[in-house]
Amino acid sequence: MTAQPGNSGNKRLTRIAILISAVSFGIYVLNVLIGKANIVYGLKIFHLGNVGEFLILLVASVAFIAVALYEEATAKSTMESEQKEVNK
Repeated sequence: MTAQPGNSGNKRLTRIAILISAVSFGIYVLNVLIGKANIVYGLKIFHLGNVGEFLILLVASVAFIAVALYEEATAKSTMESEQKEVNK
């Protein structure tokens, strides 16, 4: 495979987006567990409501989908460039 110019900066952004997605999903899961503990054990620990859960899960989903689409586009362009080199 040939290295594409500017690829290292894009890989860094991809890692950041994956990290944002993972952290957001982790916060969502923690919030759900805190809400369940509040119900079962009668605790009064602060947790986000329905809108907060929706927004956190939305951020996680959008970041994950953005990474998936970027990686797919990168793989497709790499395959096309390799195919052009083979056909020469």
